Amino acid sequence: MSKFNKGSEAKTPEKFTKFTSQLLNDFITSRASGTSPKTIKIYHLALDKFIGYTLTPEGINGYLNSLTCGNAKHNYFRCIRTLCRWLYQNDYIANNPIEKVSPPKRQQKLLPAINKEQLQILLEHCEAHENSERDKAILNLLWYSGMRLSEVANVTAKDFDWSKDIVIVLGKGNKYRKALAGNGEVKQWFNEHNSFEVSGKGIQVMLERLSKEVGIHCNAHSFRRGFCVHQVKSGLSTRVVQALGGWEQLTMVEHYSKSLSFDDALDVYHKNNQLAYSSGQG
Repeated sequence: MSKFNKGSEAKTPEKFTKFTSQLLNDFITSRASGTSPKTIKIYHLALDKFIGYTLTPEGINGYLNSLTCGNAKHNYFRCIRTLCRWLYQNDYIANNPIEKVSPPKRQQKLLPAINKEQLQILLEHCEAHENSERDKAILNLLWYSGMRLSEVANVTAKDFDWSKDIVIVLGKGNKYRKALAGNGEVKQWFNEHNSFEVSGKGIQVMLERLSKEVGIHCNAHSFRRGFCVHQVKSGLSTRVVQALGGWEQLTMVEHYSKSLSFDDALDVYHKNNQLAYSSGQG
């Protein structure tokens, strides 16, 4: 039964006690027209197996407890939270059960971040392979800009403004944003080519191959984390790094920069106060 009125007869919306495929279809259909296919895929990943569970705090907790995906469990929780709010606002359910469900606890662990020395090793190893110039340009853009995999895969020569060393990319949430343009090797590549001529999947395969051959854990996100850590160690504030990297939440930058040691902080301090020290002030 649809919750909408038929003809001129006003009917009380049906209240659901279990999550059904009909509710899933109605929810997906209700998403804004600008919602990216990737977001829709995430909704399906999180909600398809939720079908059959009761729309109660117990049902939601039972589903979340059945998952064995570590910190990714929080992504499932966010999808269910969005779903429950929509169900409640549209009178599919009498009460919003998510209000009585606590978010899953995250395991705070520092994930790999590519440093400048590791970048150099990876760049040198590219020399032995076909498409070495392209691969080196990709690695340099990933590390020097902090761009996401999809942003790098879809960027074209016309997106760059080399007078300002920036590039316009289609980022997270299907929104355009400005990013750093990378270094000279990136510029040289796009002076001669329109794109990287490889898909996001192709870039992943290249990074996986390098990881196995060199023994350095590297994927697109480890370069993004490396960009963040390097910029913080260079003395930029976390808010500046957040803006440069296009992070929606400052907490992500703060989490990545937890690897900053006292010695790193001391180096930044001396660098920023070098002029004062040399002039005898203080």
